[in-house]
Amino acid sequence: MAGVGRRRGRIVLSIICIVLGVVWFFPILWMLFASLQPNSELLVYPPRIIPRVVTLENFKTILFSTRGVNVGRAFLNSVFYASIVTLGVLVTATPAAYAFARMRFRGREVLFWLIVATLILPVQMFIVPVYLLLDKLDLLNTIWAIILPPIGPAFGVFLLRQFMLTIPDELEDAAKIDGCPPLRFLVQVVVPLMRPPLVSLAILTFLGTWNDLLWPMLVITDSKLLPLQPALTRIRGEYHGTFEAGTIMAGAFVAAIPVLVIFALASRYIVRAVSTSGISR
Repeated sequence: MAGVGRRRGRIVLSIICIVLGVVWFFPILWMLFASLQPNSELLVYPPRIIPRVVTLENFKTILFSTRGVNVGRAFLNSVFYASIVTLGVLVTATPAAYAFARMRFRGREVLFWLIVATLILPVQMFIVPVYLLLDKLDLLNTIWAIILPPIGPAFGVFLLRQFMLTIPDELEDAAKIDGCPPLRFLVQVVVPLMRPPLVSLAILTFLGTWNDLLWPMLVITDSKLLPLQPALTRIRGEYHGTFEAGTIMAGAFVAAIPVLVIFALASRYIVRAVSTSGISR
């Protein structure tokens, strides 16, 4: 009986997951179908989920139109910004987390929890001071205005530090006996063991930078430097007064493609890292 009840529970859980998956995926599917229809077809009532007329004109307009913002350039800008920020976060957060997890120095715990405490502060609190600092450094409307502020996040230090605490002390002691310095131990021993949290941090950082809208709109005015999300808002303004929802949906779908691909390929790393990040010695 216990086996039958367990099997029924799994079936119910699977049904719930399937329903939630359909609910989550339906807006994306609707966005894709809307982008493949002429704008006139989107005015039909009741609306059609499956397009009666399929066209790629909306994607052609959004990617190759000379009016408004160059979405192709904005897409490449977003790839560049997100990649550089992700690399910078990994390079800065990894040694910082190693210092808090494996080294002993005065005030270590206090400093670490002060860094973690910044996570409870809303991001909006930092917008004005960081903006003024970039203005003083004459970095507004440059690529550095987008790249520099996100580097060195408190969440990344916390996530990697919690995972490093699970590495046995015996491994580090053996490395010290062999004359391995701390930096070499970090690069050759710790980093290879930390694939799940590193990949998860890279994914979350890349997606966070990719989807950022407010900050690039504040610090970038040159259309050639715009990332994709602010560029799409300008396209909406460009088409204001005309019904071109299909074109806007095509742009939104282009922006969603990297997010869907990354989550599909690396979701297991996120689950594995989150499940082990709270474990300490």
